[in-house]
Amino acid sequence: MDHLKRLFRSAPKTPYIVMVGNVGTGKSTIVEKLTGEHGRSSDQATSMTLTSEPFWSFDGSIVIADTPGCNAMDNKMDHSQWIAGAISFMPLSKVFIIVKAEVRIDTVISTLRYYSDRLMELPEHLIGVLVTHMDTVTYSNKEVKDRIQKAYGIDDIVCTYWGDDRDQLLSNIKSVCKRDPERIAVDSNLFLKLFDISECNRRTISYINRKVESFKNAKKEFDRMRDHYKGKDLVDILFEFQAWMLEWIEAMQKEMCEELEFTFMTASAPKEAGFCALLTNQLRLVMYDIRVETEQYAVSGHGVMEARECTYCKLVWIKVEGCTGSTTCGNRPSSSLLMDTRDSTFLEVGLYSFCWKDGRLQIAPAGKRKLSREQTGGQFGCGKTIKWTEMKLVDTSVLTADKHGAYKLDEIKMLPNTQPAGWYDSKLTGDIDIKKQSMKLGERPQ
Repeated sequence: MDHLKRLFRSAPKTPYIVMVGNVGTGKSTIVEKLTGEHGRSSDQATSMTLTSEPFWSFDGSIVIADTPGCNAMDNKMDHSQWIAGAISFMPLSKVFIIVKAEVRIDTVISTLRYYSDRLMELPEHLIGVLVTHMDTVTYSNKEVKDRIQKAYGIDDIVCTYWGDDRDQLLSNIKSVCKRDPERIAVDSNLFLKLFDISECNRRTISYINRKVESFKNAKKEFDRMRDHYKGKDLVDILFEFQAWMLEWIEAMQKEMCEELEFTFMTASAPKEAGFCALLTNQLRLVMYDIRVETEQYAVSGHGVMEARECTYCKLVWIKVEGCTGSTTCGNRPSSSLLMDTRDSTFLEVGLYSFCWKDGRLQIAPAGKRKLSREQTGGQFGCGKTIKWTEMKLVDTSVLTADKHGAYKLDEIKMLPNTQPAGWYDSKLTGDIDIKKQSMKLGERPQ
């Protein structure tokens, strides 16, 4: 990696793209065309690409990582770790989802769903789609782009044909890599959000479905009951319900491990982790709109598209104004941009208790808590110089906003908070790092 650091010291903004997709979609064929490499593509049903490898484009202007097929029948865990290693390898410009044009455009849209649902954990501007084999269908580039944009909100879409000139293809790809590359560190927690490594075990899937259905029903009941609350009371109960749901997810994880006898200490550990992640990901989706709503209450008119962590004090920040250059940890937005919910009304917050029993949600007032202005405002940050693009990205879906506009990491861990699960968590992070360290980039073409 020292070679890589020296290589990019003189060119830190070199675009880096990662190709992901199913076996047979044309990932490796695209890589061959853009890099001049040979022997990577195959017409076989099994993946010929078994590891992630980075290559320079033929003109040395971008770096492209070829990865194993996500839907490979064998070595699912190993292939997923290689893809995670590729995402972490160097500052990232774009993850291109490679999808093959099919006779029915609906097939293309449905194929993208798996990747769209999973990759939503990454900042949306890092996601692109590359549609191959457009010469085999009758619909136009505009038609498929419009459908993808409407279905998933992805704007950066490139369509390719068998006879495309490599210079034009490279130009089209570079045209959607407009921002500076950003470093994404894939640890075990993010890995289990991005990749589905669970297997089809009817007993376990049935168990997960029952848990998720119970969680959904509680959420539906809350949506019905919340109509009785208005104004500040509604704000308070939304945050209280969100906190209760987070605690319930943790409890469900531990119940699952106890009832299904997951130990994380045998050869079945990857499967057990995959099932825990499957449960947790589905529960997170159920409470997604609650999180969006609490964010909107915390930041008026400024959706939290990105959050980053201070390199020194680990405080989490969102950027609502300013550039991506250097600033001071602790600088607050101008008063015109900062929603001040810390008026006298919000210095006393309502507390609530929740109980889900026999298919019914019970809500009861649990008192009030008074906050001082020192608790809700005051000085923040360590005062050191930080640069936005060099700060670690924080997953906004696990970023909890409190009633007063302050953000904290309240991350939903994909594995239960137990010692055996913690051991496997560390092992998985280490395995991903080994894959990343194994990737080697050759000399830049002159």
